[in-house]
Amino acid sequence: MAISDAAISDALAAYLEYYPEEAELLSQPVQLLSSGENFASRRSFPMHVTVGALLVRGDSEILLIEHRAYGITLQPGG
Repeated sequence: MAISDAAISDALAAYLEYYPEEAELLSQPVQLLSSGENFASRRSFPMHVTVGALLVRGDSEILLIEHRAYGITLQPGG
């Protein structure tokens, strides 16, 4: 299930409530989100939104995967 632009915008607004000093750094994404371009799609340019997660087991194991396109090891996401 894809995340909606409204959910992305809400998460960004909540983030900026805690870190208002980053508003200038995030002004372009805020402006682009207001145009409603389906930013969860990889086909959206100049920006799209993805998420990642760190899955940790115990004190020393972290799940990483090899990215098919880039051939590098990363945390799971999408």
